Amino acid sequence: MRPVLCMIRKEFLQVFRDPAMVFLIFMAPVVQLLILGYVVSSEVKHLATVVSDHDHSPVSRELVQRLQNSGYFDVLYYEQDVTLLSEYFDRGRASVGVVIPAGLGADAVAGKAPAVQVVLDGQDANSTNVALGYASGILHDYLLEQGQRLQRARGVKLRVIEPRVNVWFNPNLSYRNFMVPGIVAFLLTLTTSLLSGMGLVREKEVGTLEQLNVTPIRPYQLLLGKTIPFAILGCGEVTLAIVVARLWYHIPLVGNLGLLALFVVLFLFTTLGIGLFVSSSSTTQQQAMFLTWFVLIFALITSGFLFPIENMPRWIQVISYLNPLRYFMLVVRAIFIKGAGIRELWQQGLVLAIFGLTILVVSARRFQKRIK
Repeated sequence: MRPVLCMIRKEFLQVFRDPAMVFLIFMAPVVQLLILGYVVSSEVKHLATVVSDHDHSPVSRELVQRLQNSGYFDVLYYEQDVTLLSEYFDRGRASVGVVIPAGLGADAVAGKAPAVQVVLDGQDANSTNVALGYASGILHDYLLEQGQRLQRARGVKLRVIEPRVNVWFNPNLSYRNFMVPGIVAFLLTLTTSLLSGMGLVREKEVGTLEQLNVTPIRPYQLLLGKTIPFAILGCGEVTLAIVVARLWYHIPLVGNLGLLALFVVLFLFTTLGIGLFVSSSSTTQQQAMFLTWFVLIFALITSGFLFPIENMPRWIQVISYLNPLRYFMLVVRAIFIKGAGIRELWQQGLVLAIFGLTILVVSARRFQKRIK
């Protein structure tokens, strides 16, 4: 045990002696979390909008005001000639056009079904679909209110279906509540994989690995001494990231913190195993960095962090089952947002344990063979 403790002490001294390494371990994840928490979002707001109002009635003006006040659409231009709307789109001045036909107010008062045309720039299909949903919802709600006012004025009871929506776990539908826990999971994967992989390769480059091999320390003690410090640093990073998420973004942590710590430890077996595999397959730090990024990009894309897995082709969905980050991402979000417990997450925990032990054992055996 003493050789392992000496190796752990050596690793910590080596890490904290290098200011650049200290910055990469503790400050870089915080900076990334602060930036990514604001940047990574699929919400669409402040879309430049041009309105062609041919009605000029109180109803049409109220409708335009409703669009403006929603926060999703910024009504920047008014254009009477509908044929000129395309110029706003061609020059990038607007991405949404709303055409209000003449007689909208009269139709609303008469109880007829008025029609409002919405024109969207379809270059970004995702943003266009989101904007279309916003516009449809605003128009539908507004026209429904108009119909209800009319019916009340005429003393007729309006019979419509009114959905009573109850959103669980994230009642404000805050996209940040969903993304920030995912960023915490990704930063843990990135940092611990890179640090463990680069740390061992650096020993090869400077020649100290050969010096360690001629000491009485055994291979498994060397591995423990090289991996345990990065596991401790990974836990420290997660703690720091959770503090930032809670204090800066006010992200609720509904679930049990101890359970989250347990899953973090399980997932560290995987990330440290990846680091060992990379270090045993690389001879320089550049090779280790490129190989780690190759693995992490695949893990990131197929984890559900940015894109819903259900939207991917079936064969990629099948491959994603081989990605441990997919399960850890689900666990972190479930504990943060839903307050899920071990009864709901034990299957993911079992899969993470199997993946972690398998990757760590295979990588350790490969690393020991390379040493010999």
